[in-house]
Amino acid sequence: MDMSLIQGTITGLKTASDIAKSFLELKSIADVQTKVIELQSAILSAQSSALAANSDQAAMVEQIRTLKEEIASVKAWETQKQRYKLVTPWSAGVAYALKQSMSDSEPPHLLCTNCYENGRKSILNPISDSNAFISYVCPVCKSQIPTGYRGSPKPEYAQD
Repeated sequence: MDMSLIQGTITGLKTASDIAKSFLELKSIADVQTKVIELQSAILSAQSSALAANSDQAAMVEQIRTLKEEIASVKAWETQKQRYKLVTPWSAGVAYALKQSMSDSEPPHLLCTNCYENGRKSILNPISDSNAFISYVCPVCKSQIPTGYRGSPKPEYAQD
C-alpha cells in the first residue's frame, strides 16, 4: 500500500481539525465562511486520499489471492510430478510414465515431456499413420513419439 496515501489522509484530517479549532477565534461571518471553505477542502482531500488507499488495498488483496492460488497450483503439480518417471518406451523419443507404486489403480499412461516441463499433465494418445504405424501424440502441443510398431503398443508402468 502506498504510505503517502495514508499520510495524506492523516495530514488532511489534522488540517481539518486545526481549522475547526480556529473557529473559536473568528469574529465575523466572512471569516467563518472562509474557514468553512478551507475545512471542506481539507475534508475532501483527506477523503480522496482515504479512497485511493482503500483502492490500493483492494488491489493488493486480489494480488495476494492470485498468488496463493498460484502457489497451491505449483505445490499440487510438484506432488503430481513425483508420480512419474522419465522413460524411453520405444526406440525413439522419451516420455514420462506413471510409476506403478504411485498408480493407485490408475492405468499405465505416458505424459508429454514438453507439457510436463511446463507444469501441465498431458496424456499422450495413440494414432496411426497411413501405413498403420503407431505414434503417441500430445493433444496439447502436438509433439509425437513414433513407436516403430504397427498395431497398438500399450504404455507400461515405470519401475521405481
